[in-house]
Amino acid sequence: MSTHSEPLRRLALDRLIKDAGGTALPDDASDEPHFAELLDECAALIDEITFTKKNDGFVAQATMGTHPLVTYDPAYSSGEATTDDVPFRTASILHEIMHVSVDKLYDKPTDPSEKTYWQSVNFHYATTAGSSFAEQSQTVTENLQKVMARATADSKVDTTLRSHIERRYIYGCAGPHVHYDTVLLDLLVYLRLKGHSKKNVLFAYLTKLSQEARNRRMDSKGGPVPPASAT
Repeated sequence: MSTHSEPLRRLALDRLIKDAGGTALPDDASDEPHFAELLDECAALIDEITFTKKNDGFVAQATMGTHPLVTYDPAYSSGEATTDDVPFRTASILHEIMHVSVDKLYDKPTDPSEKTYWQSVNFHYATTAGSSFAEQSQTVTENLQKVMARATADSKVDTTLRSHIERRYIYGCAGPHVHYDTVLLDLLVYLRLKGHSKKNVLFAYLTKLSQEARNRRMDSKGGPVPPASAT
């Protein structure tokens, strides 16, 4: 009999990732509790989402509603030599699950005319000074710019990985009000699957931003987004 306990697995999440053609998630590491928190957050939503395999050339897509739908293509290829498709499938399906969590946890406006516009927005809706849509969007854009700057300066990030990060940076900046929390998550997952950990400066910085985002998701009074420290 083993003298130590086996790592706990999120079995439903493991099965989903396998079906989606992704890289298996690593065991939890005791010194990276935030990464485990993110996986727990996603795993807790599995039963609330309908997952459908769809050979449509899109790595994964989420549709919100009373019962959200996430589709995924296990044969997806980015066609980019600088993106490793198998771990990216894992990162992408978690990205879509995070959209569902964001949609559930962030406060929305009470005006029905704004409901569609604010669906899945990555901040708590507020009109107080310092909390406007434009101000929060600007802050998270600046945070993503700092992620890119660190990727450029980090000697442990090779040219191939930097190109992948740049594409995710461009994707996030195109709609930061919708893709901030989700891109932070998919970058953390991708880097972790590529062997990075908190010992890496970029991974540590992404973790810092992601932890701040998660704290806001869990606290309806959280916000506005504070500028990320330069250190």
